[in-house]
Amino acid sequence: MRIAPRRNRSGRKAVKRDVRQVRKLAPVPEPACACDCPDYDPAAGCHRFCQAAPLRLSSDPSSPVEPLIAPLTFELKRLGVFHPCWSCEGHNDQTGQLWKLPCVWFYANSVVHIRALGEALDRLFIDRRVSARWRVVLTHSDADNPDTTFSLEPEQSGAQRLGQLQADARAIAEGLEAHFWGACERLQQLAT
Repeated sequence: MRIAPRRNRSGRKAVKRDVRQVRKLAPVPEPACACDCPDYDPAAGCHRFCQAAPLRLSSDPSSPVEPLIAPLTFELKRLGVFHPCWSCEGHNDQTGQLWKLPCVWFYANSVVHIRALGEALDRLFIDRRVSARWRVVLTHSDADNPDTTFSLEPEQSGAQRLGQLQADARAIAEGLEAHFWGACERLQQLAT
């Protein structure tokens, strides 16, 4: 069965508006982690491998972002339309089996931005830049938080190894911006 796409002008206007919002907000002005970063060096610029990033990305100084997921958390925040709120670099259990998947939870104001992020992840998988297919999942953070949260995470399969997924997180951090912008451009063209 094929279902025809909606043909309403307001939907197309919303896509155009949301893509324009990306152009206004991204990339986040430096320093990207925190506006008052004492470690920021304008000559070197702000980057995902900054040693201060794990601490500066966290709202709780006693709980910095884990170092292997910090570059992806940084790049997601740097896009300007996503607001990371929790992350995990992934962990094995005591027997060496995958226990927790690497992921970054974040807030977003637009499903258009979520769609572009999903398309960027698909492109990285198709280009074989990542070993597993990664996705955006709808979730929530806490029972007392009414905000909707999304999770950027790999699809779960029995054959995954933590090291591969952590390498994927690095590859996504490296290619996210270009693929996200490409997805936004394609959506903009579809909306015209």
